[in-house]
Amino acid sequence: MNQAHPFTRRDFLKTASAATLSALSAGFPQAVFGDETAVEKVKGTADTVIVLWMGGGMAHTETFDPKRYTPFEKGMAPDSFLSTFPSIDTAVDNIKFSEGLEKLGAVMDRGTLIRSYTAGDLGFILHSRHQYQWHTGYAPPQTVAAPHLGAIIARTLGPLNAAVPAFINIGQRFDVGEGEELKAFTTAGFLGSEYGPFNIAFPDQAADTVRPPGGMTPARFEDRNKFYKKLLAASPITENGSDYQKESLLRSLDNAHRLLSSPAAKAFDLSLEPLENIRQYVPNYEPGQKFNAEQDRFGAKYEEQMVGRFGLGCLLARRLAEVGARYIEVTTEYIPFLNWDTHENGHTRAAAMKKQIDSPVSQLVLDLGSRGLLNRTLIVLASEFSRDSLREG
Repeated sequence: MNQAHPFTRRDFLKTASAATLSALSAGFPQAVFGDETAVEKVKGTADTVIVLWMGGGMAHTETFDPKRYTPFEKGMAPDSFLSTFPSIDTAVDNIKFSEGLEKLGAVMDRGTLIRSYTAGDLGFILHSRHQYQWHTGYAPPQTVAAPHLGAIIARTLGPLNAAVPAFINIGQRFDVGEGEELKAFTTAGFLGSEYGPFNIAFPDQAADTVRPPGGMTPARFEDRNKFYKKLLAASPITENGSDYQKESLLRSLDNAHRLLSSPAAKAFDLSLEPLENIRQYVPNYEPGQKFNAEQDRFGAKYEEQMVGRFGLGCLLARRLAEVGARYIEVTTEYIPFLNWDTHENGHTRAAAMKKQIDSPVSQLVLDLGSRGLLNRTLIVLASEFSRDSLREG
């Protein structure tokens, strides 16, 4: 102890008490310069969300967060490199993307890049578990059906257009690998059926989802609707469910019926879009072109023929945002070992996936901007976690 400047316990208590009283009397922190009321507060303007889902685990170092570049060579060890594509400039100084995302880089001045997301520790890296947590905020499994983010937004904010489903999900099938696991979170859960997703697996067939089957007259359709309600009355949910769940289910049926007869249903018909506009999203698109190739992991026929499907999904999302959809999700589709799930031929497949998203995502941004909708539409591009593009392949 320094005897030249003794500091007793009593001195410490006096000093601490004075400091505490000074802090309490100071009140809340004040602006150092000027009137604090002059500080402009940022107000959110978005009332619509479009999520562009990169299902499968997009490699961040090969897309939006490039690192040291090492030219790709067949057979190179995964531990010997960080990025196999060179970095490119974007519209924002000092923000680099990976080669193959030039069009997205050109619109980066309209966006924000978040490189700090950390996926939850869910044990085994099972894609559907991480997708569940991202979309619901809960780690699976849960004792109740947790609602999807889209259902929460639909329930909280309500529809922008009563005739248009508030929550629309585009591009994901549920009869492929881990389909049942994906169903577990693509739901309104305990919020009720009326807030559930309107699922469109193939965007080029979206018009078929909002019209009766061919040859069915309006009178016959109405009869079938009445008969369905009779069947529903004898179903387990009617007999055992709560009044809230029963009423929510009936409201969901009424909402679907309202859409069929609404002018807003035209937004689902991509054939009404000028061909030159479609080709901005899907280069070389031809009228009537189908994107429903069967899954083929080893022959790559699925991926080759599905390049335009995500692009049409983005175009459909723009059309739906224009007529009042509240939450729209467009996915590159998650199927184990396909698309962004690059366990094999990672470099080649990453290049193909970037080609699939670069034009449509950038065009979606430009289209919304030219229509005055970008300031009220939040576009989120995300994936369940990242990966090394060559790991396991």
